[in-house]
Amino acid sequence: MAEILNIDYNKRVELLGTAHFTRRSIEEACEAVRSAKPKDVALELDIRRYMKLNAHCTGCPKATSCRGLCEFTGAADALGNVDANIWLIDMTEEEIRQRILRGVNPYERPRMGFVTAPNWGEYPVRLWEMGYKEEVIDYSERQMEALRRINPSIPRVLIDERNALMAARLAWVASREPSEKSKILALVGAAHVKGIRELLGNPTQMRYRLRQFGLSFSEPTLIRRVAVQVA
Repeated sequence: MAEILNIDYNKRVELLGTAHFTRRSIEEACEAVRSAKPKDVALELDIRRYMKLNAHCTGCPKATSCRGLCEFTGAADALGNVDANIWLIDMTEEEIRQRILRGVNPYERPRMGFVTAPNWGEYPVRLWEMGYKEEVIDYSERQMEALRRINPSIPRVLIDERNALMAARLAWVASREPSEKSKILALVGAAHVKGIRELLGNPTQMRYRLRQFGLSFSEPTLIRRVAVQVA
């Protein structure tokens, strides 16, 4: 595993919690990029999802106004034609699926056909768009805790394991920066912010979590955007 220092990485990483595909999150992600002008942006994506999102929007005449645009694509577009790094820090969808299936115990297996992930519906989305973020996060946490009682394997992978891997990858990226003043802007779902922040502040716990979950560290995927002249 790459070296992770015993420091508080929260001083080097700025976490922005989002609600995926909401207009407010798209606007906040773009504004964060414009104001911070980061050299490194980390996204809660893997390469397959990143390419799929970009392929969907490339060449679309409605890309700037489409409500299907996500905050991750918006943040990448807000970087413009500048020399910046985009780091993809999440597990792949296939790995998430396989880890859930491997972790299912005999008591959970009969329920797997009925419960796969919490369904929060439109109500929390409307609250998020209105600016009631803390209420949405609290609602989501209660939904996830209810799921832990029914199918603990699902939230363990969706939240706990992904938090550990994403935190380690963020720490690895931050360790490459010689200056503490150069902050990494990380966009992740709001449900991940608290857990990732706690791990970034405690690298010893971060390493323990990786071992506990049997996660093999691998470097995040780097996408380099180089400044170009537009005709």
